[in-house]
Amino acid sequence: MTLLRPARIDARETDPAHHPADSDSAIVLAAPRQGQLFEASRSPVLAAWGAGVDSTAMLIEMVETHQPVDAVLFADTGSEHPETYLFAVNFMRWLMAREIPCAVVRYQPRDFKNWPPYRTLEENCLTNGTLPSKAFGFGACSMKWKIAPQNRWTQNWEPARRVWAAGGKVVKLIGYDCSPADSRRYAEREGYDDPRYVYRYPLREWGWTRERCAERIREAGLPVPRKSACFRR
Repeated sequence: MTLLRPARIDARETDPAHHPADSDSAIVLAAPRQGQLFEASRSPVLAAWGAGVDSTAMLIEMVETHQPVDAVLFADTGSEHPETYLFAVNFMRWLMAREIPCAVVRYQPRDFKNWPPYRTLEENCLTNGTLPSKAFGFGACSMKWKIAPQNRWTQNWEPARRVWAAGGKVVKLIGYDCSPADSRRYAEREGYDDPRYVYRYPLREWGWTRERCAERIREAGLPVPRKSACFRR
């Protein structure tokens, strides 16, 4: 893993053309706080951040109300909109200024069924002559390009290894709001018993809608990001 200090971050670090070639690569954008490693009295808290409105508002509220966030993961599909990459860099700077560790994780394919090889979600679809699985009502793209790289990163995260060894679980923050669409997504996952994670949905605990999330971002003096999407358009 390459450790980068805030002063060295620029747009190239989220540009697919500059991805390292190793499998499931990760760029760590901030070192953990020394005093934070680690409160044994609680489980480590990991945020899955998609650089969209909901998960951004979730993090702003948690950070500014001093709720624990021990790491933030951004899964780069290589096919996000350029505005999303710019926002991601700027918001990770905001997090690092508040001593929140961040990492960019990426899925790096090894085996190819078709030619030419691909390194991004967009290239994956073009090579295989298909659309993202979301277009057909499925979520395989998220599992392959987002969830799996995040889980592999967490397997090497020392706080997670310690809590798992002790029989505990990592708390994973998910930015589902109280809108009808996210309520359906939440209903599909409600009650799922993961052997390694406890899933927490802060926006739903707070009763926040997408409109409230956008308002919270503006209250923090930050721009409201465009809708995040794992395929450029």
